[in-house]
Amino acid sequence: MKQIEVTTTVVPPPGVEGPVEVRLFQLWLLEGTMRHPLQLLEIVPAEANKAFTHTIDYPANFGEGLAVFAWIDTDGDGIHCTPTVRDDMSGLATVESVDSGKAEVTVTLTDACRAPGWFYPPAE
Repeated sequence: MKQIEVTTTVVPPPGVEGPVEVRLFQLWLLEGTMRHPLQLLEIVPAEANKAFTHTIDYPANFGEGLAVFAWIDTDGDGIHCTPTVRDDMSGLATVESVDSGKAEVTVTLTDACRAPGWFYPPAE
């Protein structure tokens, strides 16, 4: 494991407020036929429009890159969207390499009720 210092800022649309959850993923894990995207590493609370730094243990020998997914809980229920309330905004930003041991990411919340896999990998 390698420690990576990640500085994140989450930017919601104007007027959108609520608690923010940030999920840190390894962008790609393993190789060959076992290779797959978005291995969850950690979940941390955050505040919108306020940069924070968090150190994670990163499995450097098993893949590469970093994805930072965030969503804002607009209705305060603690759940990222339900069948009846679909207002929680989300977004994802990626970093191709974390070899330096540091990453700085801004996640702009652009879409309601989208999971990390909707944003990455990009559709071909």
